[in-house]
Amino acid sequence: MQEKKEKELSIASDFLKTLNIEAILETFENPDILATLKLPNSNKTLIVGIEIREHFNDEIPTELFSQGQRLSRFWKKVQEQIEKLRKKNTELSEIHAWFKLKKDVLMEHQRLNSIVRDLAEEILKFVLSESENAHSEIIVIPEWKERNLDDFTGYSLMEKYIDQAVIRKGFYAFWDANVNASHIGINIEYLSRIIEEKNLKAQSYNRSGLDELWLLIAAPHDNVFNSMHSFPNHINFHSPEVIMVCEKTTFDKIFFWSSPPHEWYKQIWPEEDKG
Repeated sequence: MQEKKEKELSIASDFLKTLNIEAILETFENPDILATLKLPNSNKTLIVGIEIREHFNDEIPTELFSQGQRLSRFWKKVQEQIEKLRKKNTELSEIHAWFKLKKDVLMEHQRLNSIVRDLAEEILKFVLSESENAHSEIIVIPEWKERNLDDFTGYSLMEKYIDQAVIRKGFYAFWDANVNASHIGINIEYLSRIIEEKNLKAQSYNRSGLDELWLLIAAPHDNVFNSMHSFPNHINFHSPEVIMVCEKTTFDKIFFWSSPPHEWYKQIWPEEDKG
């Protein structure tokens, strides 16, 4: 929970810097952040509650859930378990391994955490076995070349969840997988569902002491799943679907913000006066 609040605080701080607004921030609950904004050219302040919702570029509109984030968290736990086990095997200190996961199969698993330890142990045993056999003509790790492997017979979890393994010798050891996503962009239906979801939540907020309540939909670029492209003008933030949910909102302002390296923001509601 503490990590989540620290991230929300960081997102709010960076967003307000994009707006060139000085503010004093503190973590809060319902909404996430309490911000005291210093109004430009004035000694007055504005007390604003900011509700934060990260945008994930692989979420399905009907689910509002990032499978990419789920797989990324799962693989990170597998990596951590592998590292613990690898410390006992010094012969793997210079072995680099990459795994192509069967994402569709993994996404169907309802309890990924339950297989973390066993999968890590299988992966370690498999790579250790391959590197131990490095004297053969097929295995060329000692020559610093790469091996592509797809036969995991005897390793039940790897057979089920891993499509390919690439093993090579390198200057350092790093074991990774294909847990990534492209910069897909913003799905308007998905954006509408986010606003609708937050509208319902905000109905129960106590606005006592607040001058305004904002919704910030953020792409903070701290991983590939919440990164955003740099073409905001190509997105119709005021499509009928978005306007319909905004007209029912309890938020005074709704923003979409993309952090550096593609830094920009858009005030979705109310639409800024173009004149």
